[in-house]
Amino acid sequence: LQCDLFYRMDRMNLDDRLLRWLDMEFRIFRWLESRKYGDYLNHGFAVVEDLIQVALTILNRRKARAGYGLELHLAHLFSMAGIPFSAQPKIEGNKRPDFLFPGDAEYCDPDFPPQRLTFLGVKTTCKDRWRQILSEADRIGLKHLFTLQQGISKTQMNEMKEAGVQLVVPRPYHRMFPEHQRKDLMDLDSFVNYVRSLDSQELLFG
Repeated sequence: LQCDLFYRMDRMNLDDRLLRWLDMEFRIFRWLESRKYGDYLNHGFAVVEDLIQVALTILNRRKARAGYGLELHLAHLFSMAGIPFSAQPKIEGNKRPDFLFPGDAEYCDPDFPPQRLTFLGVKTTCKDRWRQILSEADRIGLKHLFTLQQGISKTQMNEMKEAGVQLVVPRPYHRMFPEHQRKDLMDLDSFVNYVRSLDSQELLFG
């Protein structure tokens, strides 16, 4: 595969570009996975416990790859967009938020205006795990959360909104949400523009 096929998609918006990358990554992963575990499928298992153990290993590896890969793709998109950030920085209480904008140096500077800081948590699916981000980045009140989950219940959406969580979801997935709640969603382009707007406030605060 040529790098151009993977990274050069200049005419695509950020959401479409990310989804294309994720699809390509998954195709490659599935090919590698079939190569690695092909012998198990061909020869079978002596006992059910062996089958279960291999299945759990495969599932855990898939989950870990999906989450880590998503963070790497987002980091590359932010770099391409030209916005400064820190990924997995160590801040107060040994916390490691997924992304801080413009970075951990600004976050740890008590003189840097907190209203110009942005936090982005990343989870492939939300479910009840979205609450984990509430205790990260104490200086930042509004928590942004990027997810690939296609549709979230009205109750959970209301809980997130009340807790100060702003969902960031790829634009093609917005149609999976109730129509009256789509206005509360951000996509990647609008999130990047939001971060840029805070950076443009430097003249006001500096």
